[in-house]
Amino acid sequence: MQTGQESEDAGPRIWGGTTLTERREARRSALLEAALDLIGEAGAAGVTMRAVCRRANLTDRYFYESFSSRDELLDVLYRQVADEFLEPMTAFAASDDRSRDRALSEVLVDKVLEDPRKSRLFLVEPYSSTGLGQTTIAVMPAFTRLIQDHLFAHIADPVRRRLAAVSMASGNAGMFSAWLNGSLRATREQIVEHCVATLTAYRSLYHS
Repeated sequence: MQTGQESEDAGPRIWGGTTLTERREARRSALLEAALDLIGEAGAAGVTMRAVCRRANLTDRYFYESFSSRDELLDVLYRQVADEFLEPMTAFAASDDRSRDRALSEVLVDKVLEDPRKSRLFLVEPYSSTGLGQTTIAVMPAFTRLIQDHLFAHIADPVRRRLAAVSMASGNAGMFSAWLNGSLRATREQIVEHCVATLTAYRSLYHS
């Protein structure tokens, strides 16, 4: 009797040229993409199981195949987007070239502008009551460590180094949130210049 499950002995079942695992991954990706679209239109508050399924053209059964709840979907999506922001920043932050500050600032600003849906999820939605609070608390230390260990490595005092990193990470998050929600009106160039100036100011504040 066939159960509809893949068997290691029988090998992956092929249907329509794809395996069961591939089809599951495709449905999971479709649900995540649908959630991003909804966030771009109405914020995380617009992300419900029914809305996501309707946008992805899938049934409830397939939602629960990948996620136990709407909150788990948002958690997975937020962490995925955070990794996309962290990766290019890490490459530039690890460089010792002093021109690195501008290059890093440009990469970060362009990443914010690249996909408004992802930027809204990562930088705006944590300030609203979307259930992302604990996820944000878990994710943000990676960004703080990046600043602390690379950008402010010259600050000998570990407390001052930590203070500078936390202040800059939280300050930039708030600045980008205001920029994205329209309460801060500035050009791309002005935002880049601000990021560079902030790095310079902290280096001047703590010489050693």
